[in-house]
Amino acid sequence: MKPRATNTLAAPRPLSQDQAAFFLREGYLVVEDLFDMPALDAVIGEISGEIDRKARELYAAGKLAHLHEYLDFEHRLTQLNAQTPEVYQSILAGRLAGPALFNLIRHPALLDVAEQLCGPELIASSVYRLRPKMPGHPWGAVPWHQDSGYFEPFCDRGLIVTVWIPLVDATPERGCLHVLPRLHRDPILRHVTDKINVYLEIPEAELPKGVKPVCVPVRKGGALLLTNLTPHASFDNTTDVIRWSMDLRYQSAELPTNARISRLPGESVPAPDGAQGDAPADATNRPPVACYPPEADFLVRSRARPEQILKDAEAFRQLRQEHAFSPVTDRWNGKFFVS
Repeated sequence: MKPRATNTLAAPRPLSQDQAAFFLREGYLVVEDLFDMPALDAVIGEISGEIDRKARELYAAGKLAHLHEYLDFEHRLTQLNAQTPEVYQSILAGRLAGPALFNLIRHPALLDVAEQLCGPELIASSVYRLRPKMPGHPWGAVPWHQDSGYFEPFCDRGLIVTVWIPLVDATPERGCLHVLPRLHRDPILRHVTDKINVYLEIPEAELPKGVKPVCVPVRKGGALLLTNLTPHASFDNTTDVIRWSMDLRYQSAELPTNARISRLPGESVPAPDGAQGDAPADATNRPPVACYPPEADFLVRSRARPEQILKDAEAFRQLRQEHAFSPVTDRWNGKFFVS
């Protein structure tokens, strides 16, 4: 496996030279107007449809007194959640697998950016995180962390790009992300389980001194790119609007992956015993089965093996459904094996 790329980029180049240099230097980048609105609105429609389906199911079962069906996407879930958490839980994180969402993961403009940063043999993770940051929700604020804290230690040396996508304008008041720039070239910081036992967090005493957090608002249609070692957090939503967002992840096929693909020379091949959820002494040197074993990866763009690209939404749904769970190495000696 090749080391983390720091000064080379693959074609095509939808990002300008200045944008690419900023991302590699700072560890984050906002790309405005990356998505066309119909692609995002299709995802919103898919989420709204599932919220309505689940709400009606619960209403019929007597678990909801009011459907709030006349409220819009930015407000309805808050009112439903005040009656029962079951609607929220049904769509949280990566539980949906509809065609609109699959098409967003494969959006051509997004893949052009991911290919530029990660290379032409591009892997997408089927794990995505749908994040409805509702006003006043106890899980709303997400503490300082690095995405690599949830991944296999071996993959700290490679670039995994997180693409954070707001489905409404993400403003400071609504709880947009904050980042700590230029720390992605340093070794990963220690993480612990947070006080509510939901997230991993970097202890406050171990956050580097003298690094000023950057508040990063993003308008609907844009995206925030992060490296897997960029510390980031989001704070409380103080408005009445749900800050809907998603985050997707991309990596080179040279990094460990459980995608159902043939291997090219130089690509990582997992050790026979793979990742078992323990903390072996050579966890940072032995290739695991994937950088995030609990979820299924898939090939999303390729020049060398285009016939192996996953192109069908139903195949995507089946891949997620059939994937055999494998835990992440317990690198922090705690309860967090998955995020």
